[in-house]
Amino acid sequence: MTEVEQPPQNGIDLSANEDDDNSKARPADIEQDMREMERRKRVEAIMGSKLFREELERIVDSARDSGNADGILQQLSDIVGVPATRVGSVFRASNCMQPINDIRGVESMGYAKGEKILRCKLAATFRLLDLYGWTQGLGAQITARLKVDQEYFLVNPYGLLYHEITASSLNKVDMQGNIVEQGTTNFGVNKSHFVLHSIVHAARPDIRCIIYIGCSPVVAISSLKAGLLPLTKDACVLGEITSHAYAGCLVDQDEREKLVRNLGPNSKVMLLTNHGALCCGETIEEAFFAACHIVQACETQLKLLPVGLDNLVLIPEESRKTIYEQSRSPPEDLAKKFAAAAAVTTAGDSNKAAEEEDKKEGEEKSATTKVLGQTPKWRVGGAEFEALMRMLDNAGYRTGYIYRHPLIKSEPPKPKNDVELPPAVSSLGYLLEEEELFRQGIWKKGVAGKGGDRSRWLNSPNVYQKVEVLETGTPDPKKITKVEIITFEDKTQTKDN
Repeated sequence: MTEVEQPPQNGIDLSANEDDDNSKARPADIEQDMREMERRKRVEAIMGSKLFREELERIVDSARDSGNADGILQQLSDIVGVPATRVGSVFRASNCMQPINDIRGVESMGYAKGEKILRCKLAATFRLLDLYGWTQGLGAQITARLKVDQEYFLVNPYGLLYHEITASSLNKVDMQGNIVEQGTTNFGVNKSHFVLHSIVHAARPDIRCIIYIGCSPVVAISSLKAGLLPLTKDACVLGEITSHAYAGCLVDQDEREKLVRNLGPNSKVMLLTNHGALCCGETIEEAFFAACHIVQACETQLKLLPVGLDNLVLIPEESRKTIYEQSRSPPEDLAKKFAAAAAVTTAGDSNKAAEEEDKKEGEEKSATTKVLGQTPKWRVGGAEFEALMRMLDNAGYRTGYIYRHPLIKSEPPKPKNDVELPPAVSSLGYLLEEEELFRQGIWKKGVAGKGGDRSRWLNSPNVYQKVEVLETGTPDPKKITKVEIITFEDKTQTKDN
């Protein structure tokens, strides 16, 4: 393959200078400084690694639990150069509660791709339900499907309260409730309660997360013959709400088939008579979104029941559909960003082929489009869930959540100044612009009217030197400094002579 000769930048050939610099041997002190800079770069790369920080936190936590934290903290203070009390305060800041993300360091390598993130999100959901006061003892469950091709689910172990559940304590089970991977606890799974979730997961592959809500307001509304009425916006964003006369167990096959028929192909919220509700979603965010709104809708309806059902004003059907569609669509600014991304990503033939395969196979299109880099999908309840994750992280829960829209910009805005660049550098932009046009073949150097004379002095072969001469025509001559120009022609003539 032939090498293409690059044009000189601004008329200066840098290749010769690089060869001269490489051929020269650096002094010993400069070589030592260069090695020290390379060592510091390696240390900074290690310290900036997320895996290293998580492993360091795990070692410090284990040493603190065993009572040997003073020695490690003293060693860290010697390395960092700060007092040991300040180093210890960094690791003791989140000691008020058990962290949600307790999978750190090399331990995360033992999980499949995406499993750690799903575990952290599911464990954070349990903490949110506990903070809101919607817990129901030990019998309630929240399940999340891992993959479509493998019927594995994450479920909370029977015996832990909601505030005790962490990412590593969740059990991985199959469709029958058999434990595939035991969590970090000795507790198993309540199969009698898991049957309810497994039936819904088997009948609706589009549902990836199911949250059982059995707090008092929801149980009270599920006991009414009228069920949940469309009185508020919270009830309208839930969409179609179905009901099932749940007896507390699903041993009979006919009872299971009846549950599937009552759920239907589109509904994601089901009231279980006298027992609460099931809130489903394609993501954990959507399921938690439904759980929040059904609790608020039930509380509002309970406050309005004393006035009588005849005095209640229901929201019309058309208004309900409008409210539901608005809750499922992104805001206007995000919709424009998604539309712009769709215009760019759908230009290739590979994306069209991927869409046809998704239609044929009927699998999860959101996961496939994410892998292929297609249009990003708007997640229902994603913005609210992400804000709650920031709340937990600020409180010290250490959720391990990966934010899609970070709160702080990576590059802070630069302060505006009246003088951004010195006047001597102002002409550099013209030179760089002309050089780029020259590389692209759009502009040719030396063409009149294109600004070719701007940089002619920089590429000139002439020599400019200062010469001191005496004044003429005066009795007392003084020395005057003048600039003498030795042209290229004069130099060639001198060499020839």
